[in-house]
Amino acid sequence: MSQLLRAFVLGALLLGLPGCSWFGGDDEEEGPAPLMEFEPEGRLKAVWRARIGDGLGKRYTRIEPVVVRGTLYAADVYGVVEARELETGQLRWRTRVDVPAGSFLSSFAFWGRDDDDGSFVTGGLGADDFAVFLGTKDGALIALRANDGGELWRAQLSSEILAPTASDDARVYVMTGDGRLTALSRSDGSRLWSFDTQVPVLSLRGTSAPVVQGPLVFAGFANGRVVALRSDEGQVLWEHVVALPTGRSELERIADVDSSPLPTGVGVFVGSYQGAVKGLRIADGNPQWERPLSTHEALAEGYGDIYVTDENGSLYALDQVSGAVDWQQDGLARRGVTGPAVVSAYVAVGDAEGYVHLFAQSDGRPIARLRVDSAGVRDTPLGVGDRLVVLANDGRLVVYEFELRD
Repeated sequence: MSQLLRAFVLGALLLGLPGCSWFGGDDEEEGPAPLMEFEPEGRLKAVWRARIGDGLGKRYTRIEPVVVRGTLYAADVYGVVEARELETGQLRWRTRVDVPAGSFLSSFAFWGRDDDDGSFVTGGLGADDFAVFLGTKDGALIALRANDGGELWRAQLSSEILAPTASDDARVYVMTGDGRLTALSRSDGSRLWSFDTQVPVLSLRGTSAPVVQGPLVFAGFANGRVVALRSDEGQVLWEHVVALPTGRSELERIADVDSSPLPTGVGVFVGSYQGAVKGLRIADGNPQWERPLSTHEALAEGYGDIYVTDENGSLYALDQVSGAVDWQQDGLARRGVTGPAVVSAYVAVGDAEGYVHLFAQSDGRPIARLRVDSAGVRDTPLGVGDRLVVLANDGRLVVYEFELRD
């Protein structure tokens, strides 16, 4: 079944389930938890602001900013890409990529943006010293020069690109919606190798982003597996089942690994929807611990913990060595929270109402909160040292610093 048809069927199923929340099992009639009452210990101060094109559209597309050597790259779903200095916000370059010629979307130029049909960028940014990479609904990967935004090359892949790329000195690694991980030449976009998996009938809209560490590339798939491959030739070194599909219906059997694997000095950590968060040994993929948690969001690390937001909006700090819960924050239930981001001594998440919440890494207590924009925040914030980068759904980009109260 095609990715487009699978998405349509899944949407129809979800619309036909009264009282079912897409990313949580609670009754939607409850609504989001009210904002927590607490005494702020400081404030998030905006260092600079900008607007990136027309934002992220209405299709639940996520295009998270990325920072490389002090340059912040961000894009919207209509092809606007910008490079700015992280410290000052100064614009280094701005460009607009076009709908790939001959694509399905290019033949429907009359579609307007009122219903979001004009969007075509679907893959979150990847970047390195050489290039900036973004993907499209029709499976085109576009490489732009990192220094001025000029186009380097385009490569046509097999399906929609929904996740950021990863790259090393020689290759770019791309995950497509049909369950295929492909390695392309970084210099010209030619295909080097690919790894295929069987995609279930139904899956979440999204894919795990590949992660490169030394000679290895890690990737998670919609069939509930995480795989470690040799980055040079795509040879599988190990494969581990993070979640097994269970239940009677296809909806109940969704077991996506949509959160990107997170390698650290302790192991590689991965989460799954309707499954578990696991700590695996990098050498052979054998499990070190398992914690039953359902998540489709990115993981983060800090203070010896792995930070996880589950499908209901709870934030967990799990010990990297044992998987024990060091603390749990339940104050954001049903608020549509993002994945966590570590910034300085804190961990931050955004929510569907446009708030950013800051918690202490040490014990999970709330530290500060502000509303970025009423349009909502679906992109996971980005922590870079003491800077927190937030891209709201409408394209508002804000870089914050945290200030303690006097």
